[in-house]
Amino acid sequence: MTSSTRDMPVRVPKNNIPMAYKSGVSYFCETPFFVNKNVLIPRFDTEVLVEIILLDTSSKRCSVLDLCTGSGCIAVLLAKHDHIVTATDISRKALRVAKKNAKLNNVNINFIRCDLFPRGGMFDVIVCNPPYIKTADIGKHDSSILHEPHIALDGGKDGLDFYRRIAKNAGGWLNCGGTLYLEICYEHSKCIKKLLQENDFHDIQIVKDQQGHDRVIKCSKN
Repeated sequence: MTSSTRDMPVRVPKNNIPMAYKSGVSYFCETPFFVNKNVLIPRFDTEVLVEIILLDTSSKRCSVLDLCTGSGCIAVLLAKHDHIVTATDISRKALRVAKKNAKLNNVNINFIRCDLFPRGGMFDVIVCNPPYIKTADIGKHDSSILHEPHIALDGGKDGLDFYRRIAKNAGGWLNCGGTLYLEICYEHSKCIKKLLQENDFHDIQIVKDQQGHDRVIKCSKN
């Protein structure tokens, strides 16, 4: 998907504005984050992604690449645990919010504006909570998400656009023995696993959330 497609205007309802946007603050893993209409509101589901990474890396300091950082919530929490974090996003406005959150939580993060992968650099961990809602389904079940940035929601016709790009390219930024972590929609787990297998990832594991839904995929590439 091109950035111009993701930036297409969306009709936003005037009511049902999320409380986090009204207050300007959202809590994620018991940590405060500034939020506004330029970033996705951190979800409880995503805490599973962070918890898995912190568990797996508890005995070592890692270089981390956080793709589609948005508010910076994932990047900030990993940096708070002494990891060396680079975070990317295509949105200048989102990066402004992420930088404020890094300052709020007193961590140093290398923020880069780009479409997924930066120029150069190798990492022990790559993590991403990409847009994964099917274009036709955005706002279908919850109109309040129409107040959130379309660019952070739209995963393309089948919801898999970003997973295809990440599966194809992430290996070029992973150190030997490095790990890729992705948040997923449980409906997509089999398709994403297949994409990763087709791109020579191995040790593919699917982790469920507290509701028993497939929520995180982690895998490695030599």
